[in-house]
This record gives sequence, structure tokens and C-alpha cells, in this order.
Amino acid sequence: MRIPGQHHRGPALEGEAMTPMIDVVFLLLVFFVCASVGQIPDALLPAELNEGSTSTEVEIPAPDVLDEPEHQEVRIKLRPGAQQGSVIIELNQARVPTAAELSSRLIQLAEIAPETRIILDIHDDASVQQFISIYDLCQALGFEDVSFAV
Repeated sequence: MRIPGQHHRGPALEGEAMTPMIDVVFLLLVFFVCASVGQIPDALLPAELNEGSTSTEVEIPAPDVLDEPEHQEVRIKLRPGAQQGSVIIELNQARVPTAAELSSRLIQLAEIAPETRIILDIHDDASVQQFISIYDLCQALGFEDVSFAV
């Protein structure tokens, strides 16, 4: 019986020698990925920069602060009433008896200040048709800012 020489086993051992190295590379990759998860990104770190060595003789003007007038904010609350299909309407925490009364108040407000911010605070159980009709009325009257409370 003949014992095979080393030259026949050479190619088989080359593939086996790569396996531990690939394992180590993947182990290091997993380590660095896990180690970097909890770090703050460099862009978010505060950095103090030097003022620099150059100076200027020109005064930089102060930025103009635009004094935008504060616009009135009106909150309309809708919530279901005690009876089936009824709705309770509040305008700035004051109860409004009917939708027609709310419409007349909004018409007056739109004539005076259409830039008024309207916030619709709708209860989850309120009918979609009820608050869509109020939203459509606000849009038709020309209010510039109509939004829903979250």
C-alpha cells in the first residue's frame, strides 16, 4: 500500500486555511457594528470654532426683525351630544346653540379678519359630515389658516 504524498493534499488544505480567517473578519465586522450603534453622530456633537485671525472694519447690520402682527386664534370644538345625532358646538370655550349661529359668527369674523387662525377640535365620535360642513364653510369664507387640533 502506498502512502499519498503531500502534493495531493495541498489544494484541499488551502480552502480550509481561509475558513478561520473569514470567521475572524465577520466577527470583527459584527463587533464594530454593535460597538458603533450607541454613539452620537459627529454632526450632532457641539463644536466650538475659533473666531479667526482676520478682522473687519465694516459693521455688520443687525438682522431686521419683522414684526408680524399676532393673529387671533379661534378654536371650534365639536363633540356628540346626549341625544343620538345631536352635536355640541363650542367657539372659544363658549357654547354655541346651533350650527346656523356658528355660521353667522364665522361670517362676521371673516369680514373683519380673514387671517384669523381657525382650529377645529373634533371629538372622535363626532359625525364626519358635521365637521366637514364647518371646514367647508371656513374655506368658503376665505380664512387663510384652517387646521385640525391633534
